[in-house]
Amino acid sequence: MPLIGTFKNNLSDILISSRIGLEETVIIFNCLAIKDQINKRFHIIAGLLVNCKMRLSLSIVLLLAFACANATRKSYSCYKVIRTDVLSKETIKGVAPLQHRPEFNFWSQPMVGRAVEIMVAPQHEALLTGILRRMKLNPTVIIEDVGREEQLERDYIAQIKSQKKSSREVTFDNFMTFDEIQAYLAELVVTYPDLASLIQIGTSTGGRPLNVLKISNGPGKKALFTDAAIHAREWITPPVALKIAFELLENYNINQGLVDLLDWYILPVANPDGYVYSWESDRYWRKTRSVNPGSSCIGTDPNRNFDFHWGEEGVTDPCGETWPNTRPFSEPETAAMSVFINNTLEITTYIALHSYGQLLIFPYGHTTELPPTFDELNGHALEAAAALEAVSGTVYEIGTVANVLYYSYGACRDWAYGAAGLPLSYTFELPSNGFGFSPPPTDIIPVVTETWEAIKVLAVAAAGAVRP
Repeated sequence: MPLIGTFKNNLSDILISSRIGLEETVIIFNCLAIKDQINKRFHIIAGLLVNCKMRLSLSIVLLLAFACANATRKSYSCYKVIRTDVLSKETIKGVAPLQHRPEFNFWSQPMVGRAVEIMVAPQHEALLTGILRRMKLNPTVIIEDVGREEQLERDYIAQIKSQKKSSREVTFDNFMTFDEIQAYLAELVVTYPDLASLIQIGTSTGGRPLNVLKISNGPGKKALFTDAAIHAREWITPPVALKIAFELLENYNINQGLVDLLDWYILPVANPDGYVYSWESDRYWRKTRSVNPGSSCIGTDPNRNFDFHWGEEGVTDPCGETWPNTRPFSEPETAAMSVFINNTLEITTYIALHSYGQLLIFPYGHTTELPPTFDELNGHALEAAAALEAVSGTVYEIGTVANVLYYSYGACRDWAYGAAGLPLSYTFELPSNGFGFSPPPTDIIPVVTETWEAIKVLAVAAAGAVRP
């Protein structure tokens, strides 16, 4: 159904329930008929008001905007998520290259000893299942209709937001939009001016700020840098970053020792444009929103865009989910992060927050050879995972990326260790509990609570690490 046709159907009930008169109703639909080519929902609203000289109340304008938002989202109706049998060292060689095909959307990374989960559109389902059957991987459908699950998620989020009574911006019982996250950061700086400050390290392609929250109670200390949502669809990751800020500032009386120990740099949304797009247009968007010259496909995988063994994966299609672009640091987001980490010499530790997989992994991704400081990296990871497990029994797998998962290139974690010289560099792949990239909001508190215990362990290690 065309966009405006969908919009008209959604709008009917709004008009009736809002008691808009017949004449105004006719004007609205006539205006919509001449606005078929307008893409941005607020431009639709503006066109209605200006070109058609309509006088609608603010509430109706907002309802129109909401209806347009629903109409412009990518539909995942009848998309399926397919799970394979457990991968072996042989079958992973056939599965891993499929990550670079745009018709297949990998929800989990190929890993020996684990099944892999792949989302696929109806028109490509037969192709995918045929490939997997030829590999004898017994493909099984685990989500019959991704679109239905997405709508249930949005309905639940809206219900929780409608029940929110506190004026505080932060919440750990629901996912937060980019604007809500930025408002909470600003709130923290105002509330704790002696401890918290905001550093805008750059802007995204779309002009959104890359705001890093710095937490410090004095100079002369080592520092830890962490980021979340570098992959836009991983909504569970910003709450973990905000939990760190919450504990260090709002529970300062309990956690002052961690602020005495080192400075903290927290980037809750490393891919602002992609994150906003995942809320407004495409729930499962992964990449940035930059233009690729000569291609209709938008975006770059920012976690393949760092200048450390960049591009060695051989991905040449800009439509692929792991497209690294034609040069490292092509994205303003990754360039800003690299400059800040390089220039902030007190940073000894990098922590990337991702989902999903229950993994705590460290360099390298480009080779199965162990890094020179493997014992140190592995020892701290084991201690952190043990602290996490002690909370509620969640078990994480530990190891280097290439040995635990498969090969990857141009990741920030490996760049931080191998190029920037940070002695400690880790990635958390948070749990999904069977929900993929859409865990229910009720999972947020358990995940952030247990992950905070692991972060505290790595913070102690960060304070004792020495950056060359």
